[in-house]
Amino acid sequence: MTRSEAREYMMTVAFQMDALNNFDIDKEASFLGFDLGKQEEYCSEIFSILCNKKEEIDKTIQKNCVKWDVKRMPKTDIAILRVSVSEIMHSDVPHSVSINEAVELAKKYGEENSPSYINGILSSIVKSIGDK
Repeated sequence: MTRSEAREYMMTVAFQMDALNNFDIDKEASFLGFDLGKQEEYCSEIFSILCNKKEEIDKTIQKNCVKWDVKRMPKTDIAILRVSVSEIMHSDVPHSVSINEAVELAKKYGEENSPSYINGILSSIVKSIGDK
């Protein structure tokens, strides 16, 4: 599994967690229940961030949305944003890589306007916290 594939997998995990309203850190084995190979550490880290920092992540997304309410966004877009914001705020993944990967996921899974507004939200977040 490549890092891009792991990111896509974690987007589906974030989507499932949201659909089940289950962000319990003790459920990691249920959500990450197969061999992730070299990406196991990355997936576990993102899972932990999603569970432990969900409110902070959602507030950051909401604060950087223009004319959007997080509660009204498509669930796939929220999942993409949550994974990317987890990387931007709490990991050593370069911001530009995280944004680019999020936009690519939005092109694949999102609606027509998803890539542009996801790019805008993430760029705003990076601008507010500083680039790395």
